[in-house]
Amino acid sequence: MSHGKAGAGMAYEVGTVDGGEREPVGTARSDLAGAVAPAREAVEICRELAARDPAAAHRQELATALHDLADRLSATGDHEGALAHAREAARTFAALSQEDPELFRPDLARSLTSMADKTAATGDRTTAVLFARQAIQLQREVVKSTPSAGLPGLAAMLSGLATHLTADGEPAEALTHAEEAAGLYERLVAEDREAFLPEYATVLRTVGNHRAHLGDLSGAVSAGLKTVACRRELAVLQPAVHRPELATAFADLAAHLNRVGEPDEGLSVAREAVALLRELVPEAPGLRPTLAGALGALAQNLADTGSPAEALPAAREGVDLWRLLAEEQSGAHLPELALALRNLAKLRGMNEDHQGAVDTAREAVAAYRAVTVENPRAFADDLAHTVGDLARALARTGDHASAAEAYTSTAAEFAGTHPVTTRRLGVERSIFLLDCPDPLPSEGVRALVSFLGRDAGLEPEDGPDLVTVRARRALRAHGDREAVRAAWEAETHGPAPDWLSLSAATLEAVGTWMFAPDWTASRDLWSRYADTLGSEEAAAALEELALLDPATAQQHAALREFVLDHGVTSAYDPLILSGQLTEWVGCASWAESRAYLEDHPRLLQVRPSPDTPLSHVAVLDVSRTEGMDAAYALVEDRDALQAYVERSLEAGDGTSLMHAAAIEGQVFEDRLSSFTHAQVSMVLSGAVQGIEPEELAELIPRAPEEIRARLVREIADLSVRYAEPYGELWLRMIKALGGAA
Repeated sequence: MSHGKAGAGMAYEVGTVDGGEREPVGTARSDLAGAVAPAREAVEICRELAARDPAAAHRQELATALHDLADRLSATGDHEGALAHAREAARTFAALSQEDPELFRPDLARSLTSMADKTAATGDRTTAVLFARQAIQLQREVVKSTPSAGLPGLAAMLSGLATHLTADGEPAEALTHAEEAAGLYERLVAEDREAFLPEYATVLRTVGNHRAHLGDLSGAVSAGLKTVACRRELAVLQPAVHRPELATAFADLAAHLNRVGEPDEGLSVAREAVALLRELVPEAPGLRPTLAGALGALAQNLADTGSPAEALPAAREGVDLWRLLAEEQSGAHLPELALALRNLAKLRGMNEDHQGAVDTAREAVAAYRAVTVENPRAFADDLAHTVGDLARALARTGDHASAAEAYTSTAAEFAGTHPVTTRRLGVERSIFLLDCPDPLPSEGVRALVSFLGRDAGLEPEDGPDLVTVRARRALRAHGDREAVRAAWEAETHGPAPDWLSLSAATLEAVGTWMFAPDWTASRDLWSRYADTLGSEEAAAALEELALLDPATAQQHAALREFVLDHGVTSAYDPLILSGQLTEWVGCASWAESRAYLEDHPRLLQVRPSPDTPLSHVAVLDVSRTEGMDAAYALVEDRDALQAYVERSLEAGDGTSLMHAAAIEGQVFEDRLSSFTHAQVSMVLSGAVQGIEPEELAELIPRAPEEIRARLVREIADLSVRYAEPYGELWLRMIKALGGAA
């Protein structure tokens, strides 16, 4: 929301809901470069006006004009120039926000969002995430003061942050923010369906794709079905605008349905997607990537419904289209081409074309090698899987030597640039050899033993050590256990480690217990697997699971020892109550909070942790002394809270007054009353060190006069009743509240 006049009559727009850049308002696609000149002129006019008269209105006009110029430069591909002007606009809004936070906070939040988008466009994804986080933090403050005006911006910013996090390799956190954005858009759609349904559909698509990437396949299907329903509705209202998006939603849903094991349903959706896209592409060539993806989904669904031969033409067409797009756009679609080639290689293998599978898999590996060199964090996993596909395709032709060499040559390519990838490919080669004809399995065993005996493992910042875990499990699963043990003793000159004889049943039981969803479930699992979890073998299992999640494994190792020493009840009761306290604090409303507390009355016995919100500490304390009716009246009824304040003042009860101060600030957002009563509470309790009454003056401009007057009366009364020894403090408070500090 812009305040006052817009610079030179121009509005600006920042990041779209999917994190991309919108073209400046009123700019035709055919004349993006031509739109830059008038935007530059507008900036110079506004800069001159601001230099003559640095009033807030002129500086705001300059910042707005800078944003518009940044957007137009970005649309022409001048990302560095766009970032420079966006940075100047953000600095200007930051200065204005310091002068009047309430007025200019929304503009500063949007300017930081623009900074995030334009920083990402230069390739600095990590810094883009930082700017996007700052913008959201500011926008949440905007929502507190003006929810109806601030929520759409917050939803868009959350979606943008999700996009930046995805690009920075943080899909799990991205999903969290995308889901929050979806929840906000769902609320907005209920209020104004026409205005917000397109944005809701867009973020739902993001949620579905993120869930699929993270393995939540049923969640991906659920989001995909909602996306299709929204797009169908929009396509009826505006076919030209929304039919392409409907086709994209079909293609996504087809892929999700196939992954979740419902290829029949996915097949019908994929066919609908391809048919619609074939109709749209001649007039909208920008949809060719979507068509290529839909053809891949169609091929996969055909294969999974028992028609691999029928799937081949669709897969080949998709590969050809991705190849053309990659050539046209200098490799921009090389990752998609690599994936399509990998899937085509698998299809050729399913159709008994083993040499064709080898040839296509080789091309897929080459494509993945190229993209992994540029971004190993994003593509190393795909590269490893594709090299495995090539090795298995070669093995089916009987060429096991070339299969092993595929791992070796690819690993060597990354030895100097990304040793984590080299390490993984080396282990995958060894595991592959275990299933080859003699004498290759012996070589594989020796290589795995050598790796596990000398490898120092990953650094903590590298994340879970899946490679070591995979190597250990491969050795345990190998049929010739005596050969494994002998190889270990020969290679390391020491006895075989405990993990080598770890049973799959124990590892599964310990893993299930360690990753239980909550402490109640964890306690129940302990009761079910008590003998197993109490065994020495469980300790070895925890050591191995520490390679995947060291913090959780260490926590459960300590918990295991505590249970064995003190019993289940003593170990679990504090943990269960702590978890329930967290759930109670997270309740969405005070009505839900009360119902939860009534269902879990033992929470009244809990000493809250230091990070528990003080308003919730107050509710617990008052519930214990006066009952839940009295406690929840304080957070639901401002008049009841004021009556509680007056009783506390009358009694000189500093503890109760501190509870009231917490609720005033955290529930009713009355910061002046909260801060004042907190200081009064400290005085009444005798803890006067560090009290600075003059700080109250900073809150006065945003507080209604009646609140100031009430607080002055309260302190004046206290100054009479408790004149000694704090008379000077009372006087300083009165002066501060009166504006005389």
